[in-house]
Amino acid sequence: MCQKLSQRGRRLAWLNRELWLELRKKGRVYELWEKEQATQEDHKDDVRLHREKIRRPKARLELSLATVVKDNKKWFYRYINNKRRAKENLDPLSDVEGNLVTKDEEKAKVLNAFFASVLSSKTSCSWGTQHPESADRDGQQNEAPIIQGEMVSDLPHHLDTHKSMGLDGIDPRC
Repeated sequence: MCQKLSQRGRRLAWLNRELWLELRKKGRVYELWEKEQATQEDHKDDVRLHREKIRRPKARLELSLATVVKDNKKWFYRYINNKRRAKENLDPLSDVEGNLVTKDEEKAKVLNAFFASVLSSKTSCSWGTQHPESADRDGQQNEAPIIQGEMVSDLPHHLDTHKSMGLDGIDPRC
């Protein structure tokens, strides 16, 4: 069994074993230079050599991320989010009365109240299958909606396979 590593202990995506061993050698040369057992020129040459060895795999990884971003957005955004220095906080919000809210709990309550008012049980989702003629003046539907088999069989082919299953419990990879 493998130990689960923390975020700090994870291997960088572009760092392969050979490069990791080279970087360890670079660290040893640095330690020797600190103890004055190696010259500064040896250390500088080693730094220049490893700088190029690091830049090439990073550039290759970033190029491959950029080329497959349409197919696998999750991989791309995971890499980008790991590069960010700090997490962004939500800007101050204004509540119903117009007061600015800065605390996280208050912001959550304001957002909850807003979404609860917008997403009530009275709102319904329109699939675009109803025709205006099929409903009478009261908004009641006179006949059943028309659902075409081709439309239903085509929908699963457009699911994003990198997303998790929805409330219906259907896995998009099936």
